Amino acid sequence: MTIEDREKKGGLSLFAKHAVQYYIVGASGVLVNLGILFLLTDIAGFWYVASQIIAISFSITTNFFFNRYWTFGSHVEDKKNSVMYIKFLIISAIGMAIQLGITVTLVESSAFYHMYGAGIGIAVASGINYVLNRRVTFGIKFKN
Repeated sequence: MTIEDREKKGGLSLFAKHAVQYYIVGASGVLVNLGILFLLTDIAGFWYVASQIIAISFSITTNFFFNRYWTFGSHVEDKKNSVMYIKFLIISAIGMAIQLGITVTLVESSAFYHMYGAGIGIAVASGINYVLNRRVTFGIKFKN
């Protein structure tokens, strides 16, 4: 019997429960990300790419801790936060590359407002990050 079999809540699989929690945490990360991006670019006058790198870095850290202790906390087998954080950073770097690539492409080729481009990039990268972090960072195995 897998964790998935043991953890049914009202017919909702553990995968779906984790996904909902992950995206709630992700929504808080989006607020952190876009808030810092707006402050640094539109208020402080920083270049939008530099601002976005800083903003993404802050949101990665807050998301790691919320996911570690709320989303996946009771199912994490490896309790070494430093190892998990490094894995989370590596996977998040993939997501950051996707997000930045989409943002820069939309801004530079289509004259998109950088906040809209960032939002689209976040949406695309988040699904990939969820699946990879669930399995690699937090060690939650998929149902066979």
